[in-house]
Amino acid sequence: MQFLSYERDSAKPDTLTQMTKGSKIRFEGMGNGGGAMIMDGTSRTILLPEQKQYMNMPANFGGHAAEEAAKRRVVAEKTSKTEKIAGISCEDWHYKGTDEDGKPEEGEVCLASGAGLMVNRLSGGMIGHIFDAGGQAFNEALKNGAGVMKVTNNGKVDLIAVRAEASSLPDAMFAPPADYTKMGMPGMGMPRKP
Repeated sequence: MQFLSYERDSAKPDTLTQMTKGSKIRFEGMGNGGGAMIMDGTSRTILLPEQKQYMNMPANFGGHAAEEAAKRRVVAEKTSKTEKIAGISCEDWHYKGTDEDGKPEEGEVCLASGAGLMVNRLSGGMIGHIFDAGGQAFNEALKNGAGVMKVTNNGKVDLIAVRAEASSLPDAMFAPPADYTKMGMPGMGMPRKP
């Protein structure tokens, strides 16, 4: 799947590509110089093609998901609206609450069964915590395989799927290339490579 992600301070979107195989997800185009991130729900591998290196870390490394979710007072409720985004039907959920800084926010999240940004696999680190505060029904939908097709926030589109394609992907897409070397991370008990 391909998404457009709009930075809050920029009118120009970033293009994100998500490839999914089983429990693994590969993201490309996240502003990391042509690199990629591979996640499986418990760990993430960051590929750095310019250095031909990769690093492994726990999914929640550096994250404070529970604390950040607790700051967000957001409740999401299913509406009766459906949309078709990138050729896939999704159900709109309206949310209302505050962001991490206590500022009011309100918008819609369109969830599709088995398609979209698979937030449930990202929780414990990256952006999953943003959606953890949506309430029990919303969280259950995500845990049962729903993905995010579109997010609007205070009248502005933050994320939208623009293309979906089903294809068979090789296992090699979800592992570091054989000619990459592993890079250590400070604080993780691994030596750093020069």
